[in-house]
Amino acid sequence: MLRALAVGHIAIGLLLLPVALVSAGILAPILLVGPIWGIVLGVRLWRSGAEVFAALRRTHWTFLLIDGLLVAYGIFALRAAERSAAQGGGLLGGFGLLPLGLGIVMACFSGVTLVMARADQNTGRG
Repeated sequence: MLRALAVGHIAIGLLLLPVALVSAGILAPILLVGPIWGIVLGVRLWRSGAEVFAALRRTHWTFLLIDGLLVAYGIFALRAAERSAAQGGGLLGGFGLLPLGLGIVMACFSGVTLVMARADQNTGRG
């Protein structure tokens, strides 16, 4: 299961690199930290295995917090778009779906990772 976690982290990190670059603009260097750390963590999981469980847990609890903020921002943006559309605006009303969807998908990934890491650590295969 450690190999699957490692591959998952590397794949998600590689997929999020262009998202951070395109959507962030001037904040891209700050937002690139998450995907780069995901790749580094995946490589560490691949090489050292069980020694990385503490870093894995800390990382994904932090990611869950960030994912929750993304979901909250997406809901806020959709509500603001609804108010704007009621006043005749709303061209970018669907923008809130991006952080909402990304937050939900990444929260699911973090949750599954934490469950898999706990199961792998409990079986002693780490």
